Formats: sequence, structure tokens, C-alpha cells
Amino acid sequence: MNTVDITEIYPILQDKHMYAQSGLSLVTIYDDNWFVRNDYDILSRGQRDYLQTFFHQQGFKQKTGKVMVNGEIEVHFPDPKRVLALSSYFPEMLKPDANYLIAVTPTTFAEALFHQQIANQTDSLDSIKSLIDKCPYNIELLRDISYRTAIEDITKASFDELKRYQQQVIIKKFKRKKAL
Repeated sequence: MNTVDITEIYPILQDKHMYAQSGLSLVTIYDDNWFVRNDYDILSRGQRDYLQTFFHQQGFKQKTGKVMVNGEIEVHFPDPKRVLALSSYFPEMLKPDANYLIAVTPTTFAEALFHQQIANQTDSLDSIKSLIDKCPYNIELLRDISYRTAIEDITKASFDELKRYQQQVIIKKFKRKKAL
């Protein structure tokens, strides 16, 4: 597995709408919807188009409807779950691979971060708060879909703190948005 960090190769972190964290093969984009109940955790057409345009500008070509490539590097757009309140997370999201990037919603990104916390046996919310600073997510949906999973306890325990934090971020940076 290649250990080069894709966030060092492409200007993902400089884009004001996109978010990634070093060591994860995930990229997300700010969801410009109101943060209220939306039980379908999928990239909107606008989010997908934005990501595809960004990667086209970086030299990527469309290989299939779900995959873009640039040399050995692939960006994957997983099929959305078409069932209400269903997790889009899968364990491969935590495997760092500089040749493989997965485009996900902010909520799925947060879910992966919670799974990473469990794997690393940490209770720090710094990585989740860093995500919220740029890409707020549906905190309520994640709490609900984590029921009977490895992250159920941590999502419930952090719910109030993250909700307050996200409300503050949205008031400060995203003035016309609701906080859930």
C-alpha cells in the first residue's frame, strides 16, 4: 500500500467547501442543505458535480459513473443507500491508501471518524469538531443510525456537546443555517 497522503498531492484542504483528514482515504463536501432530518445520507447532485469538477481540474478522467482516475489514483463515488436511516459506512473507509479516495457525505465522514475513535481507543472529539468547522453534518441522523453498532455509546454520549458546538459554528460561519 502506498503511504503518500493524497491531501498533500491535491489541493483538497485549500478548497473552502471540501474536507479531508490526513491518513484517511475519504473526502467530503459541505452540504448546503438545512441541517434538519434527512434520512437519506447521499451526496446531492450538486455536491457530486462539485467534486467531479474539482477532480477533473486535477487531471482526473471519468472511468465509470462511480469512478474517476488519474494514473494509479482512483476516486470512488459509492452507491447511495436507498433505504431510510441506513448507514453508508463500511470498514474499508478507515484503511489509508493514497491510490484510493472515497467521496462521502459529511455525516458518513463523521461516522467513519467515530469508528476510528473506537479503533484507536480515544474519546477526543477534536477530529469531529475539525470536520464540523468546515462541513457540518446531520448529528441527529448519525446518532440514530448508530443504534446497535460499535459507535452507539460514543455518539449518544457526545450528542449534546457536538450539537452545541455545531450550533456555535453555524451561527459564526453559516449564518442562515439551522444547527441540526
